Order: sequence, then C-alpha cells, then structure tokens
Amino acid sequence: MISQDLLDILRCPLDPSRTRLILDSDRLLCQRCGLRYKIKDGFPVLIAEEAELPPSCDGLEQLPCQRQNRQQAQP
Repeated sequence: MISQDLLDILRCPLDPSRTRLILDSDRLLCQRCGLRYKIKDGFPVLIAEEAELPPSCDGLEQLPCQRQNRQQAQP
C-alpha cells in the first residue's frame, strides 16, 4: 500500500497548501473537501476529475475549497 512517509507529504491537488490526504480503506481521502482518490497498482491517482465526490456534491465546483477560492477571487 502507501507508506506513511508518502502520506505525510501528499496533498489534495485542489488545495495543496491546506489539505492532507488520509488513507481510507483503498482510497485517499481529502480531509477538507472529502474527495476520495483511487490508488491504482500502489500509486495514488491524484486527478480530481477522476476522484469520487462526497455524497453532498454533484460537481467539483461545489466542493468547499472551490467555493472559497471563487469567493476570494471576486472583488
């Protein structure tokens, strides 16, 4: 599986400065937005468009980190 050393440096690509990924069964879970990234052949697939959305979201734009980024970008 994925070593603890690698888990310590992995971050969610949608908000890498603030988020950590934790091992959740056979996926990596973003602690902030709830995206679940696949692990394929022992390698994390950190492509947001391929990640499993949390139950409360219909799209990436509805994730908390994406809503906050849009709000900060507005004048």
